[in-house]
Amino acid sequence: MSFGKLRSVLCLLIFFVLSGFAVVFAESGDDSSSVDLGDILVKGEAISTQSIPGTVNVIKEGDIEKQIIQRTDELLEQVPGIEIINYNQGGVANAIMMRGFRSGAHGGDIAIYVDGIPLNEGESHADGYADMNVIIPLELEKVEVYKGPISPLFGNFARAGAISFITKKGGEYKKIKANYGSFDTLDVESALGFKILDSIQTNMAFQFYKTDGYQDNSEWIKGNFVSRFGYKFSDKLDAGLSLRFHASDWNAPGYLPEYQFLDREASKHQAVNAENDGGNKEFYSQRIDLGYNLKDNVRLLYWVYATQQDFTRFAKFGYDPGGQTERNYFRHVYGTGGSLNFESLLKSYPVTGVIGSEFYYENTDWKRWDTSNRVRITQTQDRTFIIKTFSVFAQANLKISRYFRPELGIRYDTFGGEYENRDPGTSGFRHDMNDFDVFSPKIGFRSQILDPLDFRASYSQGFALPKGEAKYDPNINVDPVKVEQYEIGFTFTPNKHLFFDLALYILDTTNEIQENPPGSGIYQNVGKTRRKGLEATLELYPLESLEIYGNLSLIDTEILDNPDPNLEGKKVPRVPSPIFTIGVKYQFIQNLASEIKWRHVGKYYMDNYNLYTYDGYDVVDFYTSYNWKYDKNKSTEIFFSIKNLFDEHYAQSASYFRDSKNYAVAWPRTFWVGFLINY
Repeated sequence: MSFGKLRSVLCLLIFFVLSGFAVVFAESGDDSSSVDLGDILVKGEAISTQSIPGTVNVIKEGDIEKQIIQRTDELLEQVPGIEIINYNQGGVANAIMMRGFRSGAHGGDIAIYVDGIPLNEGESHADGYADMNVIIPLELEKVEVYKGPISPLFGNFARAGAISFITKKGGEYKKIKANYGSFDTLDVESALGFKILDSIQTNMAFQFYKTDGYQDNSEWIKGNFVSRFGYKFSDKLDAGLSLRFHASDWNAPGYLPEYQFLDREASKHQAVNAENDGGNKEFYSQRIDLGYNLKDNVRLLYWVYATQQDFTRFAKFGYDPGGQTERNYFRHVYGTGGSLNFESLLKSYPVTGVIGSEFYYENTDWKRWDTSNRVRITQTQDRTFIIKTFSVFAQANLKISRYFRPELGIRYDTFGGEYENRDPGTSGFRHDMNDFDVFSPKIGFRSQILDPLDFRASYSQGFALPKGEAKYDPNINVDPVKVEQYEIGFTFTPNKHLFFDLALYILDTTNEIQENPPGSGIYQNVGKTRRKGLEATLELYPLESLEIYGNLSLIDTEILDNPDPNLEGKKVPRVPSPIFTIGVKYQFIQNLASEIKWRHVGKYYMDNYNLYTYDGYDVVDFYTSYNWKYDKNKSTEIFFSIKNLFDEHYAQSASYFRDSKNYAVAWPRTFWVGFLINY
């Protein structure tokens, strides 16, 4: 038996031993239950986000429905410390900056899931690439944002944290939302939930979106459809089937050099020698869930899912003639797992826990061509990547007293796979993935020092694997990067008029994988980077009709150790500080309300050596609405909005590469009208 197979068997044995312990432990406890375990529908979130001893920001349904956005990831700007690096390239996934890591979603810094299905792509476009355009905002019940590697439910890519999109899975509702705005932009969404029979629950949603875009060659059209069918066999056994479909086709304006970006009129056009960039994508996913109540306080979950994707992108980088490429990623994924969720008493102390295991298989066919305006010239790459992951995770929360509520989490991941290279003009080769295994502990506690003051402290570990082909190169013998987070924080809610939350953190990456010495082709575990910061949220309700809110993020980064001594002491590029949002909502009369908010994104370095900077930007948005409420659950709301009220000329993506400053232009002032109907 190989060492990799032995590790997998040991992980499986650990899972069954822990599961057996949990069943016995729950049997010995009280049958009373404070949490409805029957509501656990994904992979075992038996432990409430409010009890986790780290920062978990939650975007609720009411704060999702009222947003006028072009991309689902824009919802995340409500979360302190998150900045969307909007490339404005149609269906290409944006990057997300969180806690000093700058390549979430367009790279591998953040684990992103929708109902337990990972969106991260191990070897497609970029390690960890995750396209949130497949999610319909109106289908969402909530979004949970885990800051740092605090949750054992997420492994690979969760070094800056994890984002879990959770859709509606019950209830009787019908929702239609439509908005129309500048540049002939139309977004229509609908969501409905109903019962076909007493035992069958259905939830569906669809979206149609189109825009001509602000710049030349920036048209985009996309459609989404999702459905879920839940069936209750008995009081103990239930099942669910979820289906998702996404199709998208777009043109992309590419990036602009600095001189063109600074000329407001010229920035409406493409760069010199630009080509017909763009792309198209089809995405499908299927998931089956089974839940069985072993007892009132013990629930067993099993899930299996699959994903199929065909993604093509035409892209050019640089401003010289030629150089466009076509990149095609045909990908299919299979995953399965199970978890045991329980509540019990440990010597009269309430304890809630989850123990689980999962397997993940991903196959990506990767092809590239040199092209000219989407016409193929020469094929340059033909490769297949296979990644296999087996994981065990466990988490338990114990309430000893209001002053001490400890939590312990562990996760163990093993990785294997293979890489086949069939590039034209080469003899080709095949390599097995270098075996990797990672143990990631998470520990912390909460303490309600005073009735309105809830303190938290935690230590957690995460990891990062070598990027791209390096994972399969037998000549590169390195360990995963080690990520450590230290965090303290508190929530202060003295009365219904005030909510305040503060978090302080240090995030260290050590054992970084670097070329040492630079240019040698030899990779070693050398290098260390520190990220530290503050995140704060404030909500004030001085009057029943008035809300004042804001959030603030301060981030400081430093490269402490690197084989290139010229990088030591430098800041991580494209990490702005400060970032803050200030807003006011006012209810003029019972049905008429308005909101205005100001978002500031501070200065940051554009390059690794901190030679070039971008000053950041300020954007003010205005929103007003009139709402007719027919009863508790039925209403019609019409709204009008002006985004970028003062017509700021700015870029959400400014970087330095290929010896040039490069910018993706953000939209100017835009006007929007629309409605939201609940009936």
